[in-house]
Amino acid sequence: MKKEEILEKARKDDDEIEQLILTRSLGFSTIIIPIMCILFIIVRILNSEYMISDLVSITLAQLTISEIYQAFKIKKPILFVIGMITLILTIIFIISFLNEVII
Repeated sequence: MKKEEILEKARKDDDEIEQLILTRSLGFSTIIIPIMCILFIIVRILNSEYMISDLVSITLAQLTISEIYQAFKIKKPILFVIGMITLILTIIFIISFLNEVII
């Protein structure tokens, strides 16, 4: 192998490792955000605070964006369907939140 080919292969390997790390970090955040929102929802319910639509909206919005992005990149229809379902639920909970805040 020539020096340039070796350098190019090393750069490509570094890019793949960087992409893998980015993908895993986003995967972790996809898990952590809903878990934190669920914990906050439980605390609010235990403290007799029933306005939880804001946290549900955050969780659903994060899942919606993730599913729709994956659907377009991976081209799996089931991901698009799940993304649309969570989008509808997100809109419902945002409207519910706005109604709770306004009233």
